Amino acid sequence: MSVDEQRDLYERLDRAVTAISPRAAPVESAMQRGRVIRLWRRSAVAAGVAAVVAAGVAVPLLRHATGGPPSALFTATVLPPDPHAPPGLIASGTVNGQDWQLVAGKPGSNGAPRGQQVIQTSGAAFGDGPPITVSPAFRPSGQAPVLFGALAAGPVQVQFGAVQADVSYVTVRLGNGTALTLHPAGVYGTRAVAFAIPVGASVVSATAYTQHGEIATAIPFNEPGGTASFGTWLRPGEHGLARSAGRIGSGTYLGGDWSATAYLGPWGICLEGIAGGTSADSCVDTTSASALHTNVLFWTSGAPAVAGGSAAASVTRIVVTAPDGTTSQVNPVTVGGAKFFAFPMVKGLRPWKWTAYDGSGGAVASSQVVPLS
Repeated sequence: MSVDEQRDLYERLDRAVTAISPRAAPVESAMQRGRVIRLWRRSAVAAGVAAVVAAGVAVPLLRHATGGPPSALFTATVLPPDPHAPPGLIASGTVNGQDWQLVAGKPGSNGAPRGQQVIQTSGAAFGDGPPITVSPAFRPSGQAPVLFGALAAGPVQVQFGAVQADVSYVTVRLGNGTALTLHPAGVYGTRAVAFAIPVGASVVSATAYTQHGEIATAIPFNEPGGTASFGTWLRPGEHGLARSAGRIGSGTYLGGDWSATAYLGPWGICLEGIAGGTSADSCVDTTSASALHTNVLFWTSGAPAVAGGSAAASVTRIVVTAPDGTTSQVNPVTVGGAKFFAFPMVKGLRPWKWTAYDGSGGAVASSQVVPLS
């Protein structure tokens, strides 16, 4: 890549990051057991650069409207690693007969910030989707056999991530009956896999194998019309949460509608909020709903904005204090044996404070949210 190309890439990334306005993720003290594995933000307006999130990291992710669910008759392939492939090639294949490739730049190069790397999509499968993405630098997880992250470019979603050192291959079962086999490719000192399918297509499971056999299976949460979120990896014989879903808050605030929903299942717990033309989601890696702490897990950046999170079993009410000092009370909602809460906000630089109380009136937890525009 030439100096001029590097400068152009850096300027594009800088403009995209400025437009997204990323901030620190609200994931501290989210769980006593488990870990927050994903937080992404979706804008209703298409942008030129997408951001990617891998498990354990929270950054915005822009997505593009797809115009409806994909056909269940789609086809998808992943080619075996090519020993003569250029440096950084994670994987390649086809979606509906059209080629795709995913290539990683060296961490910290090509204008990527330190600790991150440029991910580039190419091929007809992606249509007019954004060709450049910034991702946290690949590194294996100490818990998950595969640390899947996702990006959506045009009509296609790509799932990709680093694998643990002992993983020999990964099989992915899709909702249309296709089975893909992913063989790790060397990418700048680590090993990674990837596959591509239409946005909105469902993934049934991913199973990781060593040379001695199966080690764990992940059943993802498939966001309707969006991408799959890989969270909890279940060891052979281990069972995840039972599937359940429910609205944890909704209403109209300052003339705008908002809502928030909790989805529980073998993927763990996923929360989604929609308000002001944007949506945000967060998934928690857990097999026990009773282990939840009280914490805000996501917030949107629309007008209005909405925040949502989990609540410990002892929590009976949450008091929200606006920047002007006015207060409102939110009652937690139980879904699948776990408690959750959500409340609307006005985006801006001033913090909204919240405090959770138990039945005796004692404060259980408190923090604040700054819903940046």
